[in-house]
Amino acid sequence: MPRLPDRFDLWVRKARDCADAHRQADYVLGALAGLKEWHFLNIGTAEKPQAAKTELGGESCLLVFSDLRRVEELIQDSGAKRHVPEGAPVPAISVATEAAIKWCVECKVGLLINPGEDAVMIPSELVKSFNDEWIQHGGRAASGYWIPNMTSEEEDFWQEHGL
Repeated sequence: MPRLPDRFDLWVRKARDCADAHRQADYVLGALAGLKEWHFLNIGTAEKPQAAKTELGGESCLLVFSDLRRVEELIQDSGAKRHVPEGAPVPAISVATEAAIKWCVECKVGLLINPGEDAVMIPSELVKSFNDEWIQHGGRAASGYWIPNMTSEEEDFWQEHGL
């Protein structure tokens, strides 16, 4: 059964409507920056994790996923011998957004986001320029907005969903 599009998918669709490649990257990276964490496919072990990479257009790219369900789907769809058994943990590395962006910039690699049918490739120079601008504008601390007179439950809800 096909998966219903989530908020991230909608941003990717909006990005694809834009003709400018730099603007497309901004849309997608902005949507990723709004997530609590990024997920990477772990091809190492639990003791020595290693994020999966691939090469596209002559550039090394990290495989990045917007949620764990997408990692499971990639493993199941790949026909690989190593399927995720029922109830077993997904072989993924989950990293807080700020640390993930910083690490990707330090690795000087591009990003292949949600590999598969709706994959998006962002070259390393666009990842770096987005990160530089994001930090200049306050990063995660500057994102979001405040709604006066919220209850603590409402505030917890918005914080939990990265808004």
